[in-house]
Amino acid sequence: MKFKAFILLLGLVFLAACGPSGSDQVPVAELPDPAIYAIQLSELPEVGLSWQQSYNQTTTNEGFKWSYLAYQAYQPGNMGVDLETAFAVNNDVVLYDVDMSHTDLPQPPQSMGNIQNISWKSTSLSKRLGDKSAVWKTTVGELFTPIWWLEFYQGHAYVRISLLGFPDQIAPSILYGMGNILAERLPRSTTTLRADAATRVPTPFVPTISPQVTPEIQPTLTIPSAAGVIGSLPVISYAAPPGETGMVSYADDTGNQLIDGVMGSDDILADAGHGTAYEWVGWTELTEPITLTFTLKDGVEIAAIQMGFNHREGLGVFVPAAVTINGARFELDADAIPDNRRGTLTFNGPFAGPLVEIGLQHRGERGWILMDEVSFIPGQ
Repeated sequence: MKFKAFILLLGLVFLAACGPSGSDQVPVAELPDPAIYAIQLSELPEVGLSWQQSYNQTTTNEGFKWSYLAYQAYQPGNMGVDLETAFAVNNDVVLYDVDMSHTDLPQPPQSMGNIQNISWKSTSLSKRLGDKSAVWKTTVGELFTPIWWLEFYQGHAYVRISLLGFPDQIAPSILYGMGNILAERLPRSTTTLRADAATRVPTPFVPTISPQVTPEIQPTLTIPSAAGVIGSLPVISYAAPPGETGMVSYADDTGNQLIDGVMGSDDILADAGHGTAYEWVGWTELTEPITLTFTLKDGVEIAAIQMGFNHREGLGVFVPAAVTINGARFELDADAIPDNRRGTLTFNGPFAGPLVEIGLQHRGERGWILMDEVSFIPGQ
């Protein structure tokens, strides 16, 4: 009898040592893309403004895969009467090769961008999420904009959701609501974790235009190495929407930035000496239609028009779905400029002046169009 009891006790010890299946190690190569669990645009709270994706990045490193998605809803002030309105939701999901639920939660960062010495206050948890969770709060800026920060571990996953701009009265319910979505979505076992590797990440921006390129007006792509275009026709003036503000300002501050010969780089947030992103003028679907009208000298012959764009899907920046020039329509492939690149598209004419009207069509319902230069190539 004692021998049987010993065997039973040994078996229980063995099971305890093995632990639950969720503690199994999962090679990083077998982890799914963490973005399949993240908060999507359709799940964001209603704030009276259109949400836009401002960042989308997935990174694989030794021991984990990390996904960072960010969204913003922004409305500028009106002639000094109305204050600007801005909301932001940032969502990180990290999948580790080992069970992390026993690990202490990290402290929020003490700096955010150029704002240093952020003072975070721990708030009481009205609801526990995952195996271990915490909520923090701080304020930034002269208006004491509130920031809420929720994080939790669940098995192999770490989740962080942060809110910016939401009043304290509603921020906790929104925070926990999105946290519940993620907690329910995360896999409960390593078997499910591995199986989820076959799941594809939802595409946040789906082009609605099927490219139909007319051969005689097919745009060609060049990526110039020099700033400006040699031999371009002089432009007397142009009228265009002023540009919008996202993470930074993409406004046409001088009213001359589209013809000043200064090109942007692949990095749309770079500072080339004139200020961050100075070279770029950008519009979201809030500006619709995007119509630019250029005035050239009388009697000019325009053989082609060159336009500089950026393509950076991770930041929601896309090549236009179509460009019209004086009524002639050019359908563009989504990769007419490679992702994460700045490029120049050449639209072959001839086109008549002295007025040239250019229309830019957004690709799908969301995202940015960023343009740095428009040049007019003379006819022979």
